[in-house]
Parts: sequence; structure tokens; C-alpha cells
Amino acid sequence: MKTLIFLVLCGATILVSGCAPGITRTGYQLPASQTTRDLPRRPIAIQCDVHYNTNDVIVLGSIHAYDTGLSVDCDEAAILDIFCREGNMLGADVIDITEEHQPNPLTSTCYRARATFLRFNDREKARNLVSDAKYAPNLIIERSAKFSKRNQEVIAGSVLGGLLGALIVTAATEPDNHASYTNSVSEKDMQKP
Repeated sequence: MKTLIFLVLCGATILVSGCAPGITRTGYQLPASQTTRDLPRRPIAIQCDVHYNTNDVIVLGSIHAYDTGLSVDCDEAAILDIFCREGNMLGADVIDITEEHQPNPLTSTCYRARATFLRFNDREKARNLVSDAKYAPNLIIERSAKFSKRNQEVIAGSVLGGLLGALIVTAATEPDNHASYTNSVSEKDMQKP
């Protein structure tokens, strides 16, 4: 019965939280009845730790992508796609990545990041913006594929290791039916007059 309750609670948790990455938005929200995937995606500059004068830019909002514990569609390409779509929706000129963590099988299999959406007051500065070299689309896809493959290998190894461990524990703790039968027969034989 306890196992059934546990499985029902796990299933309810999965339904409530879903498999999408966790997203926290500050200073803005998505339009009613729309998801990020409904938003158009146009090219936008992605840079890391932009140095700017606060008088030269307008901060349109910020975003934080994190692992919910059950997230699956959360590689770098998927997260930066969310950032780009939402940055375009806000009219940002640049996505300033202020913090990022690549997937690590020991802590999280998701790419986690924080970013700020910036719009330059001087529209000429906005025209010449380009992404940092590390955010070239082919490099993002390459990193996403590499970490995805490594995560799959670690998960497969963990599952196989867990199954092997369960078999060993079961074999070691399972009562030996032959030995208990032999012991019970010997005790009966000893009790005969």
C-alpha cells in the first residue's frame, strides 16, 4: 500500500511540474494564453557579462532557467531558444548572460542560466551588436549534443548499476530455502524419541 501511495504521489508531482525547465521571469510576463514556443524567433545578440553604462540602456527584464528535478528538454540550445524568443518579445537588443552552468551529471543534467534583456537608448549601438563567439549557433548545438550524450551514458550506467546492485542485495538477503528446510527437518528428526 505504501508503494502505491508513493507511486501516485510521484505521478502527481510529474503531472504538476511537467518536464519543462523551470523559468522565473522578473519585470515582465508572457502574454495571456501564450507559451514561449508561440513567440516568434528572430536573430538577437547573445553576450556574456555585458559592461554597460546604466544611462545607455534600458533593462527590460531578466530570466532565470533552472532544473526542476524532472526537466528533460533543458539543454543549452533549448534554454537559449527560450531566452531569444522572450528577448524578441520584449524588444531587447542583447541578451546579457550573467550566470551559466553547463550540465553536470553529478548536480544537474540541465543547462542553467540567468540573463538580463537590454535595449540600448542609442539605436546606432544596437545595429552593430553581434553575439559573443561562444554563442555561435553551431557551437551551441555541438555543446548540447555532447552534454546530452554524456548525460544519457551516465543515466544508463546508473540504471544498470542500480539494477545490478538490487540483484546483489536481493541475492544476499534472500533466505536460503534449502538451508531452512534442512534445518527444520533436522530439528524434527532430533525431537523423535
